[in-house]
Amino acid sequence: MTHTSAATDPRAPGELASRWAIGLLRLPGGTHTYTVSLRDIEADTAWARAVYERLGLRAGEPVHLIGAGCDNEILWPYEAALMEMGVPFGVAEPVGIDAPRTDMFLRRLRMQAVIGLTGELVDALVALGRDLNALLARSIVVATPDAVGTLRAARLAPWTVLPLGPLWAFEPPQGGGADYDRSEWRVEAIDGELRVTAIGPRATTLRRLPLGLRGTVSADGRVWLQP
Repeated sequence: MTHTSAATDPRAPGELASRWAIGLLRLPGGTHTYTVSLRDIEADTAWARAVYERLGLRAGEPVHLIGAGCDNEILWPYEAALMEMGVPFGVAEPVGIDAPRTDMFLRRLRMQAVIGLTGELVDALVALGRDLNALLARSIVVATPDAVGTLRAARLAPWTVLPLGPLWAFEPPQGGGADYDRSEWRVEAIDGELRVTAIGPRATTLRRLPLGLRGTVSADGRVWLQP
């Protein structure tokens, strides 16, 4: 199966096909549905838990998780991992219209982490008159690339999360490239464009899926976006 068919292949080996959900891929030129199996979600949950452990999340302390509803097939494992770890969390959409909900969570609760801040949300919080440092200095902050510059200007040291089609990759504040679950995926730069291949036994076969993003990939698989 090639990327020209939206790389969507509902076939799955063995019992994978018996438990599945439909995801949505937002790609250059449009959006496409694809199949996600129970095995896929369980594998992604294990990876999400490893990310949280690297962030240093602690049981019993709340987290604010931000993600689009249409990306639920990506978001579910990150929610499931928090539940496994005994971490309470509140969810909001990554768009300006939902900024009052994020604002409410951050002002009323001492969040140990804020995961998924976008540039649009950060701009909306500033428009509400919020001091980003006062709002976020006590939290581990994970933000998309369009938010990182503003957060650093506010004397914060955010992690970066790169949305790469069907997966998220994470880069620590000190840099070094964004990492992802390399047991499930391979990201390549072909003629400067990032492409993703599913190397785990995923319900949907993805082969060199073009992401519409420019970037570079190190020999060990870490990813950098180009401005």
